[in-house]
Amino acid sequence: MDVNWRNCEDPLGKIRFEIAKSRGGECGHLLKPLAELHAAGRGRSGHYDAALYTETVIHLLGPATLFERMAFADTVADIGGLPSGVLGALLHDVYLVSRPIIERARLSDDELMTVIAKDSSESTLLVIAQRSGTGVPVTDRVVELGTFKVHLTLAANSEAKLSIETFDFFSNMTTAQSDMDLALAKRSDLPVSIAKALYQRISERAARRVEEMMIRDSHRGRRFLALGR
Repeated sequence: MDVNWRNCEDPLGKIRFEIAKSRGGECGHLLKPLAELHAAGRGRSGHYDAALYTETVIHLLGPATLFERMAFADTVADIGGLPSGVLGALLHDVYLVSRPIIERARLSDDELMTVIAKDSSESTLLVIAQRSGTGVPVTDRVVELGTFKVHLTLAANSEAKLSIETFDFFSNMTTAQSDMDLALAKRSDLPVSIAKALYQRISERAARRVEEMMIRDSHRGRRFLALGR
């Protein structure tokens, strides 16, 4: 059952009335109009009673199905202005529910650190590594806990802030150094010392590759084509 709150003077009150009429726990579908109510206000404060909205959403999250919770989180993730109680409940839900919030919601570094403390799996760290505007405390923690795949993702994200320690760590990595160099090369904020070392490594690697090709072709009886005289 869809709730038509748009022509109601008190849309939140209308939704709560429908919850009261619902039988047992069959009211998770009412998360949809609650998400639309938040979207209609574009995250502005005062669009509804935040405390009452939080109480209502949390009441519904329990009996709601996974799909209903996922749909709610996906709708509100981009809007901003979500009451902290609702935000916290979604972040502490299962990954399929929390992912759009972690990926797209306006989260502070403290909130992201809380997310990492709760779930430091590779999938969660990869999502955080792709966020823009992430601060140094968060990226340092992501580097500390992340896999090489996470490191590559973070290194290529020029919208995430990195400490000089992280730049040094990435620059000095020997495992799959070629992939890391290519990831770092995408950034516009490389410290000068790191950029020089990066350029030297890439140049040396390219020179070795040309030499290997010349040796390989000579063994096959081919003449290497000179580019200059």
